[in-house]
Amino acid sequence: MYESEIRRLQQLDTLVEMTKLINSTLDTRQVREKSIIAIMQLMDTEAASMLLLDSQTKELYFEVVMGEKKNEIQSIRIEAGKGIASHVARTGVPLIVQDAQNDERFFPGVDQTSGFKTRDILCVPIIFKERTLGVLQAINRRHGAFAGDDIVILHALANQIAIAIENAELYQDSISDGLTGIYQRRYLDLRLKEEMHSAMRYQHPLSLMMLDVDHFKQVNDRFGHSTGDEVLKKLASIMIQGTRLSDVVGRYGGEEFMIIVPHINQRDVEIVAERIRRSIANCDINGIRVTVSIGIAHFDGRPDKVEYDRLLELADGALYEAKETGRNKLVIRRPR
Repeated sequence: MYESEIRRLQQLDTLVEMTKLINSTLDTRQVREKSIIAIMQLMDTEAASMLLLDSQTKELYFEVVMGEKKNEIQSIRIEAGKGIASHVARTGVPLIVQDAQNDERFFPGVDQTSGFKTRDILCVPIIFKERTLGVLQAINRRHGAFAGDDIVILHALANQIAIAIENAELYQDSISDGLTGIYQRRYLDLRLKEEMHSAMRYQHPLSLMMLDVDHFKQVNDRFGHSTGDEVLKKLASIMIQGTRLSDVVGRYGGEEFMIIVPHINQRDVEIVAERIRRSIANCDINGIRVTVSIGIAHFDGRPDKVEYDRLLELADGALYEAKETGRNKLVIRRPR
């Protein structure tokens, strides 16, 4: 009894700390990853995951996984009506399932992929204002690892996660471009000022890329604005795929994009920009091919002060030169 009370108090302390941690960020990815870290700390569990509900297909997909072969597991989608997680998402009722492989609701596909042999499952819904967002799962090979108190703790965590996810998504919507889903101009301006301040203070390099779609008006005139929108969305996707998580990719307006690239030398930023340029030029978008011109301003981290407007002016000037000297190319400039 004494040991169980100690464990309960430790869980409550951890719950309070993890709730603070989860609510300390408005980055949706961080919220989700910290949530699974919280489960691993709160529960005596060997694997944990967050599955989110696809509002259109009603399938569950693995958003975050901790455990064996997590990369393979994240490609799995669970059809509506299959598996214990789907049951919990549909009913909204938390469950502890012991000897899960003999439960008729059990979906074996995940174990077949991971080689993990699930014995016990603790699963709770993530619900915000009566809308099911997904489920949290803790999984063990051992029998009897979960108790009724664990449901209470995990359910409390799920409630906090639901609020944090909703807040993070609302914030993300406020700083994202409605068409492409990448950052919009107001946020880009803010982040560029922050990154410049950091680069000058700590004397690390910073690059700013401005990209403009060549002859984009012709795409709209010939194929229509809806097709033009699809082109912009595809280009945004290519830019995201061609950059690091630490880079900031956004739509600056119309067919113009901005990429803020911190902690990178001039040669490497040219490689990144050229890779993006080639990927776009080689991409067939519903039978349409487009190119981009790229202007780059590079600050090498020297203690010389460079104003925000000056870096933007250099990138714009480089972009203009790329446009005027043939398009589908990149030009780089540095402060003097």
